[in-house]
Amino acid sequence: MKNPTDAPERAAAGKAKLCAMKANISEMMAVIEQAGVPALRVAFTVAVIVFLFAGIFIWRRRHQFFDRDPDVENDVPVVRHNREEAILFVWSGMTLVLVAIMCGVWGA
Repeated sequence: MKNPTDAPERAAAGKAKLCAMKANISEMMAVIEQAGVPALRVAFTVAVIVFLFAGIFIWRRRHQFFDRDPDVENDVPVVRHNREEAILFVWSGMTLVLVAIMCGVWGA
């Protein structure tokens, strides 16, 4: 039987093991994080390039996408312009988020 007065010592030993385990987990996460940074750089750079090419594609075909359609009733210029602005705002927001993340990854 163990001595009941050893309880504080056992608790301290348990805390020391827990702290050592947390340190090991932190070291493992740091190694994994450093190994993943190049892959993240490539992934976000490719994503930004794809989004920029998508924006160029939409801009070059904007007349095909947003000009007057004779088959649509009440197709007034204001509605077409609003449609174009909605696409532009979403595309701009997503591109800015991707560029910000890419800059953060390249700065790491």
